[in-house]
Amino acid sequence: MNACNRMRVASTAAALAIGVLAGCGGGSGADTSPPINGQTPAAEGALLASQPGELLGYVKGKLADRQVQRKLAPDTFFVTTMTGGVQLDSVAGAPTSTGVERSGTTVQEQGVDEDDLIKSDGAWIYTLVRPLDAGPGKVQVHRRRADGGVDAIATAALPTDTDNRVYPQGMYLASAAQRVAVLGVSQTFYTLDICAQGQDCAAASLLPFAPMGSRSLVALDLLNVSNPAAAAVTDSVRIEGRIIGSRLVGNALVLVTQHSPQLALEALPANVPDSDREALIAKLTASDLLPTVRVNGAAAQPLVTDTDCYVQPKNASYGIEITTITVFDLQSPSLQRSSRCFVGGTEALYMAPANLYLATSRYTYETTGAGIRFAPQTSTDVHKFAIDGQKISQAGGLVIDYRGSGAVPGHLGWDPQKNSYRMSEWNGDLRMLSFTGETGWGLVAEDAKTPSPATLTTLRERSADRTLQIVSQLPNAQRPQALGKPGEQVYGVRFLGDRAYVVTFRRIDPLYVLDLSHPSDPKTVGELLIPGFSDYLFPVGDGLLLGVGKDATESGQVSGVKVALFDVADPTQPRQLNAMTFGGAGSSSGLDYSRHGIDLFTRGPLTRVALPLVMANGTWSGWVHGLQRLEVDAGARTLVARPMIPSSSAMNHDPGSDRALQIDDHVYYFNAGQLTATAW
Repeated sequence: MNACNRMRVASTAAALAIGVLAGCGGGSGADTSPPINGQTPAAEGALLASQPGELLGYVKGKLADRQVQRKLAPDTFFVTTMTGGVQLDSVAGAPTSTGVERSGTTVQEQGVDEDDLIKSDGAWIYTLVRPLDAGPGKVQVHRRRADGGVDAIATAALPTDTDNRVYPQGMYLASAAQRVAVLGVSQTFYTLDICAQGQDCAAASLLPFAPMGSRSLVALDLLNVSNPAAAAVTDSVRIEGRIIGSRLVGNALVLVTQHSPQLALEALPANVPDSDREALIAKLTASDLLPTVRVNGAAAQPLVTDTDCYVQPKNASYGIEITTITVFDLQSPSLQRSSRCFVGGTEALYMAPANLYLATSRYTYETTGAGIRFAPQTSTDVHKFAIDGQKISQAGGLVIDYRGSGAVPGHLGWDPQKNSYRMSEWNGDLRMLSFTGETGWGLVAEDAKTPSPATLTTLRERSADRTLQIVSQLPNAQRPQALGKPGEQVYGVRFLGDRAYVVTFRRIDPLYVLDLSHPSDPKTVGELLIPGFSDYLFPVGDGLLLGVGKDATESGQVSGVKVALFDVADPTQPRQLNAMTFGGAGSSSGLDYSRHGIDLFTRGPLTRVALPLVMANGTWSGWVHGLQRLEVDAGARTLVARPMIPSSSAMNHDPGSDRALQIDDHVYYFNAGQLTATAW
């Protein structure tokens, strides 16, 4: 049995602690990593539409295989895929119906919105308050005055479910649909009733403790904002599962969730007779496996049927997870939706305007005294779906069309906020930057065996067999230069058209410039070595990049928040034009909590940057918290800092909820649940 499908741990407690971090479940076989210079085998990881009864038989086969593995390795522990937990082109000024220019949520792709805590149409500003106590979340509505100030007009409380608390995560504003969509998550725990599922109750007495199950829900609450002053929740949707991610294209809300069926037979001890376990497997139905949906408090209904799903015959993982793509038409009065699913896990979501990509790393790792180490041959599966937000299927929902699957070596890193930035679609091809190093988070060994921690792969759809074929990879035999030094790991990645920028780090920050203009022959054309590293890179003008990360000494000791301006107009000679460090070791920016923790507003040659900061100077009383303002002048090619706007509260709130928004000549700072306006 491959390590992808099990983890050996010293105790049950350790297994549970690590189980929430790691997983398998989306693979096309743990031993089938594509060779660096070869093609993915035809249809190796392709999904096949499930025929009636096929999905149930597929899962029953995996359950039977699990028992075989338990006999071979009694300490086998099956875990679930790591997800983002509770949960770019910089947005330039865009005219609105009010004639003003404004920024918006910092997104990866133009035209593909992402959920955030602040949204605006230029006239009204909506903020989502995530409570720290047991109270419900709420959406605040502010009206922008002619002088740039704001007035608090209304507050809409979000529903509080009777059986479990909902934690709001983010929201969307669909202006044409006159709706605000709020996404949240919840989780409850309960005792699994083995007897109720047909098991002889005597077998339950063999367990040392009552088996527990967990029930996760994704919440979607819709507010009618046709009259913003009277904003109120009109519809509530609850879907079984965990949220992987979401995007909004026009009025089409794309929501990806993952459901892990809670099966009492999986909690039985290993010494239960095979006949008892087989009897329980035989009694399973598709409804025991598939997620449900509740709308406006009505009875739960199946979110999908078995024929709405796909199976992956070459998947060698023993994970049983159902990934579901649901597309809601927010302009539909009845909230029309379509759903498709596949058996397998997903941990990363990337969406171009017309295509959705879902990726899952086949994690193979062991625990060490220093932390978690990945096996060097792990790989990542990716599935492509076309989403048509305008075309309606015969069933009345928006069209979700499976296009193909592929695989790349390595994994997408440890930070779910950055995973999507490792993928990019350009001229129909998917580019992926995967990490083939074994450890991270400062645990990289000096004698790391992997010479190249980063691998660039270009994938192209081949409709004949529904695969994503490897077009090229870098490094390769003709271009062997590594993307990074031995022992480094990948930090910032940014694809911009036919260029890519990659930051790796251990002691010195190498910024690599990649030329992707010829998909079959990618190449490194420039390299810059400077102290520190950039977690995120943003385009801020002709040939300019803004990097935000951490400063560091030449020995690799991390210090304060670093903001740097790079000139990449000549890709062969990247230069750092200016750099600023804010605070000392322990300081953080909004980007340390969320990829949306920065606001950029471009008007002509000037880009205004609003960055929440928490700065430390080495003493408990020396914390400084506020909104740092900076300006990039693309014409003068300069970066300058402007005075910080101080936080309106003490340090007793969630700094990860700080956001900023810019409209005309004002910046709006959302901090500790309060919205303030300041002339830039």
